[in-house]
Amino acid sequence: MLRNKSLLMAILLSVSSSLSAATLKVDFELPEFNVANYNAPYVAIWLEAKESKETLLLWHLKRADKDKWLVDIRRWWRKLGRYGETADGITGATKGPGKYSETFQLPELQAFTFYIEVVREDGGRTLVKQAIDLTDSVNTYHFDPENELGGLTLTIGEK
Repeated sequence: MLRNKSLLMAILLSVSSSLSAATLKVDFELPEFNVANYNAPYVAIWLEAKESKETLLLWHLKRADKDKWLVDIRRWWRKLGRYGETADGITGATKGPGKYSETFQLPELQAFTFYIEVVREDGGRTLVKQAIDLTDSVNTYHFDPENELGGLTLTIGEK
């Protein structure tokens, strides 16, 4: 009897650990630019997989009516935005220069492509994409500063 309980407990622990969803921590920096008329950038973070596409974060100029400048986040707009993917729960106001850290619960996917797009009016555009396979042993990805993005680190973790 004790042996059966031990076996049952081992199976339950194995199942519960395989069901725990992974997290994605995104640490990024918006650099400071020495310009007369600085405009805070629009930022979109999303995932794409064969089965689905999902916006994780969207910083834009919030208005009572529709934000006509969302189309400037070109890649995100073509993939998700024009289809109405601007839910209030994931959107926020634009932010100025600084270091930011966001953690997201990953959907039940084994493989996907991570995207971050940063666009600034009268500035530049930066798009970073990274294929991620959760069955790989890699759990940290580093990216050097590039134009509108002052560095980026992705960290995969457990719940």
